[in-house]
Amino acid sequence: MRALVATVSVTVLLLTGCSSTDGGTPTPVVTATADDTTEPAPEPTDAESTQPEQKQPSISIVSLPIGPGAQADQPSDQSKQCVGVSLTGLDLPHGTTLTYGTPGVDPALFELDQSACGGQGPECPGNKVTADDQPACYVGVRQVTPDEGQHATLVVPATATCASAEDCASIKQNNTSSIGFDTRALGNPEPSETPETPTS
Repeated sequence: MRALVATVSVTVLLLTGCSSTDGGTPTPVVTATADDTTEPAPEPTDAESTQPEQKQPSISIVSLPIGPGAQADQPSDQSKQCVGVSLTGLDLPHGTTLTYGTPGVDPALFELDQSACGGQGPECPGNKVTADDQPACYVGVRQVTPDEGQHATLVVPATATCASAEDCASIKQNNTSSIGFDTRALGNPEPSETPETPTS
């Protein structure tokens, strides 16, 4: 059975004397009243709802439109080459970030070898580019064929993270790389014909 809330009023009269000791003004009467009829509001027991994490849309780009926009120092080893890579011909929407992947090149002609860049950096894998900040990166290769005069196009993939799906859709993916490596003559070429053996 619910207990009834009672209103309690207490009036306390405190009299310390009818008059002061010097016969002057009487000491005032102090009145105290206690009146408590309210109960504190209960605290909410529901846990705060957590907002779901919003995932930004992203797309994969097989080959970025890149060009030789950064000067690269070349190694003394003729089997190695280094190139500076810059994004060209691609307008990124604000709020879009490109993260470069691992470059690719014809494995019959070259293999990736970052030592060819002699510490020039940053390397391309993990390099981030935005509409306002487009740092160049560097790729080094080593020639694995003795044949000269062959060309290998450098391909750099990337992942684009966008502010909206519309921004991702606006990024053209039909551009190609304009960076490549040409093979050089390494060492002494082998003779094309076997010399004839003189006869007596």
